[in-house]
Amino acid sequence: MKKRWQVFYVVMTLIGASTIALGQNVKVTPIGQRTGEFCAQDRAILFEDPTGVRLLYDPGNTVAGGTDERLGEVHVILISHAHVDHLGNRKLNQDPNSDTSSCISADTAAAPNSNTAEIAAAKSSVVLAGGPLATVIGRLIAAVVGSPTTSGCRSDGLTNETTVPQTAPCTAGLGIGAKRTVRHVSASRGVQISGVIAQHTNELSSAFLAEPERTNLSSNGLGAYIGLANGFVVTFTNGLKVYLSGDTGLSSDMSTIVREYFGVNLAVINIGDVFTTGAEEAAFAVRELIRPVSVIPSHVNEAATQSGTAVGGSRTARFLDLLRPNVGPGFSVFLPLSGVTMEFNSNGQCEVGCQGR
Repeated sequence: MKKRWQVFYVVMTLIGASTIALGQNVKVTPIGQRTGEFCAQDRAILFEDPTGVRLLYDPGNTVAGGTDERLGEVHVILISHAHVDHLGNRKLNQDPNSDTSSCISADTAAAPNSNTAEIAAAKSSVVLAGGPLATVIGRLIAAVVGSPTTSGCRSDGLTNETTVPQTAPCTAGLGIGAKRTVRHVSASRGVQISGVIAQHTNELSSAFLAEPERTNLSSNGLGAYIGLANGFVVTFTNGLKVYLSGDTGLSSDMSTIVREYFGVNLAVINIGDVFTTGAEEAAFAVRELIRPVSVIPSHVNEAATQSGTAVGGSRTARFLDLLRPNVGPGFSVFLPLSGVTMEFNSNGQCEVGCQGR
């Protein structure tokens, strides 16, 4: 009888530990140009799973390469497409915490290797992108480290599981409708990353090409077609499901795949207009198609905030107004203020560092 009680105690302890792990929050930290603000070029967001897996989404031009002190460990880099403001043809060269820092361009060249390649090389990251783009990024990383980059990133099992941290950077393709899992070696569960459609062009700047293609294409005003652009759905170990839209227009997949299949509860969506969904289109997507619990706007192409508050008359302010409860279903919208860490629970609710409304 005593032995049975001991077994029961062990089982209940394990169940309790599992419940605690599932209840922990995912940390979300924007890494932008000026601390406490949401600037025009801000794209990069760092996610930290409760198990310790850290994912950097679209580094762009506002990270100071692999030496940026804000990064810490970066186990995975997710790249939605090849455009320079996501792959990073430049990198930050100002102190984002300084009183003199600015939302006006303050960067230095990162081509021909890219900001992404510099970060991946420094952090021994797993880089996930569309297949052709992943291959190109592998070449760019190799130019930084001076040796070939592992292509494919070893993965095992039905969920295509890769363990981190890695001892050297690697690149791997992720197709639309496909998935990979990244698990910290100290954990029993991993973070699942799925590829979803993004309606957007996907050209690689000639600055990242070798000769003679660089001159041949640039002289004609062209970049290299590099396959399909994409977004991601990331399922964290606490149950939080995050839609990273990439640069996209409106798509019925936002309803059928992102909402109905994945059931996402936090959406990071571009609202920059002209090249992507605008404020009105993105608000429609949130209200009618995706229907998450929480939303983070991205890719605004404007100095969106002043002292951490949305600037009146901006498209960011317009987006916030369109999602007020008296206009449609209530959604919580949180501004991605650089350096301000938000924490989201399994239901997509923000519990810490919540900025916006």
